[in-house]
Amino acid sequence: MVHPFEVEKYLPLVFSKCFGNTHPVEFEIGCGKGKFLVRRAIENPGTNFFGIDRVSKFMKLGKTRAEKRELPNIRFLRAEAKAFLTDAVALGSVSIFHIYFSDPWPKRRHQTRRVFTEEFLRLLHPRLVPGGLIEIATDDKDYFAAMKKTIAATAELWENVRETVNERILDSMNKTSYEIKWAAEGRHLYYAELKKR
Repeated sequence: MVHPFEVEKYLPLVFSKCFGNTHPVEFEIGCGKGKFLVRRAIENPGTNFFGIDRVSKFMKLGKTRAEKRELPNIRFLRAEAKAFLTDAVALGSVSIFHIYFSDPWPKRRHQTRRVFTEEFLRLLHPRLVPGGLIEIATDDKDYFAAMKKTIAATAELWENVRETVNERILDSMNKTSYEIKWAAEGRHLYYAELKKR
């Protein structure tokens, strides 16, 4: 077990060895139960999918779903996102990063815990293929406002930025568990898509 003040270390990940092919790779950060990623894997057999989450309890459901369907193009791993991306994910290796409904940490004293920061965007950018995408969703209006400021602070990295409300930009028929829950409660859902310059 890792001591809470230690940073986890990861070995470099070679996607071609992990999946046995050189297909494009989509990566979900905070994949939760894996509902979204499993459906993407079913509908896109020519793409590989990798999901990470800090909490393995829910992720096991995604693993079970994938195993029942015998999907060869999906992997799940319990990992801390920043350390894993820094250590394990090669530059220019990911076609799309999915970041959906990460914890908004609404209390001011907790906001340093937010995953979506300028530092994090600058970590993701070089790991994208040319023209690669970052897909983002949140139900928290204040967090989305902060996200937009972060995106603006890294504007030189992106060829195009799209924003919508209540309209998923990528794969509009495929929803995460939170997305379905929050939409049923009538919450506004905020989306953004960044395209690598």
